[in-house]
Amino acid sequence: MQGQGTDTATEMGLRERKKARTRETIRTAAFDLFEEQGFERTTVDQICRRADVAHRTFFRYYATKEALLFGWDFGQVVLDAFAAAPAGLGPWEALGHALTATDGHLEEPAEHTVRRRRLRHDFLEIRSVHDYALVLVDAFGQRASEIAGARLGVDPRTDLRPLAFGAMVAGMIRRHVMIGSEGGLLTAWTDAFRDVTPAAR
Repeated sequence: MQGQGTDTATEMGLRERKKARTRETIRTAAFDLFEEQGFERTTVDQICRRADVAHRTFFRYYATKEALLFGWDFGQVVLDAFAAAPAGLGPWEALGHALTATDGHLEEPAEHTVRRRRLRHDFLEIRSVHDYALVLVDAFGQRASEIAGARLGVDPRTDLRPLAFGAMVAGMIRRHVMIGSEGGLLTAWTDAFRDVTPAAR
């Protein structure tokens, strides 16, 4: 039985590494094309040909071409850590705990992150990229509201406090990503907010 468990864990590890390699291949192909000919002139078909993957493989990893500029799990590590923070912590304390646990990074730390951020900054004025960013920010704020509601023991549909929390966090994420300073840590934004909002301390 112990051998079976080890074999299963090894197989899962191999699958995850294969997925990571495929993501990296697609990402590298896309970034090369974005740099060579621009975002709007680059098509998913061109990315698939450069990466030597099928269209269905591309869409298994990235919902859209725009998603490549934000990473495959944008913000989810922070939100997962926020949800998993100790139950006795209030929303702001739990968020602080999550940011400490994740080093305040919205994106997976990897060698390609700096390159992706540079490309994202260059292309943010393109309508589809800008709109995709807004969708991500809104989704982040929505999930933050749901987690805050669970921590407060209230329903966000009837209690404004979780929605207010989510809106404030979404505002910080939007400023952090879309207007600039995205190279800094999100912890700096939460610290600044707590400094000017005594109730959040």
